Amino acid sequence: MSVLRPAFNILVVCGCWMPSSCRTSHGKLFYTLHMMFVILLLYSFCVSQLLNVMLNVNTADELSDSLYMFIASVLSCCKIFALLINRQTIGVLSRQLEEEPCKPVDTQEITIQKKFDRSIGSITIYYTIMVMLTVACMILFSFLTDFSNLELAYRAWLPFNYSVPNYYYMAYAHQIVALIGTALVNVACDVLVCGLFVHVCCQQEILKHRIKRLTKQSRPDIGEIVRFHNYLYRYTSIIQKKFKEIIGIQLFSSTLVVCFILYQLSNTPINSKYMEFILYLACMMTQVFFYCWYGNQLKLKSVEVVDAIFEMDWVSLDNDTKKCLINVIRRGMSPIELTCAYVFTMDLKTFVSILKMSYSAYNLLQRKKES
Repeated sequence: MSVLRPAFNILVVCGCWMPSSCRTSHGKLFYTLHMMFVILLLYSFCVSQLLNVMLNVNTADELSDSLYMFIASVLSCCKIFALLINRQTIGVLSRQLEEEPCKPVDTQEITIQKKFDRSIGSITIYYTIMVMLTVACMILFSFLTDFSNLELAYRAWLPFNYSVPNYYYMAYAHQIVALIGTALVNVACDVLVCGLFVHVCCQQEILKHRIKRLTKQSRPDIGEIVRFHNYLYRYTSIIQKKFKEIIGIQLFSSTLVVCFILYQLSNTPINSKYMEFILYLACMMTQVFFYCWYGNQLKLKSVEVVDAIFEMDWVSLDNDTKKCLINVIRRGMSPIELTCAYVFTMDLKTFVSILKMSYSAYNLLQRKKES
């Protein structure tokens, strides 16, 4: 895929997208085994965390210490499930960005598309580096503290006695590899979904360019504009339909994680564990910020289409073209919105609300501890 290439490269590593190089039966079998390994790794890590929460947690401190990684593990399991069951739709959506009516038709539209391609490509690289550096620091801190004391990196329930050295090394390695897999799956899903919305913003810029070009045409093709405008609404609706559960789970989990991390920070001395919480909090906030930011951009860009119509020299157009433009304006007055469970609009206001809810939940935990 030439569109969203960095995101698809991460999907390949996560076992969610079979590369084109796997053409032979042996190559496909090898990649299928890789996919099954990643799934087993993530789900076994999640189950061990779940059983720990159910069987070993007795206090608020233990709950907070266990839940922040358990939530991230559940989130990665949900994301890899959504990516796998929607592989065909993802392929169709990415191909449609390279076909009519989305395909650029002149040099200015090519320039617009390259601009947005570079934008999401850079964000994918920087976001991946940020997350993997955080994971590397978490592994290093754990190796310097937990490993030397024969303690697991994260609290877990296991069906064997991991105090035995050989079993401990196996359990510790499982958690470290699962941590890397959890981070990669989260990154892959985030940059893919947000990348698709970035390209919808790109298509809206192209639509604005085509609207302004109408007055320069001897016989303006207004039907193309109307169909393209409707196409973008349908395209966004498909993305939201396929990933609405993931967006909702992301918002809910981010709220809980921020709450528990704040609680941990307030009760942890400044050491390697404190730094781990800071880095983890930054990654979780960046995750939810991406969805809110690009949801906000999507809404603003759809409104700009209406502004572009008012700014053009529409007086010189014929009556039929004016009537079609009025229909586009009416449709554009209800902007494209990314919603969570069709209730919460994903924009910067929602991001601020998440911060407020997280802080309120943190205050509740603090009061309960003090009482």
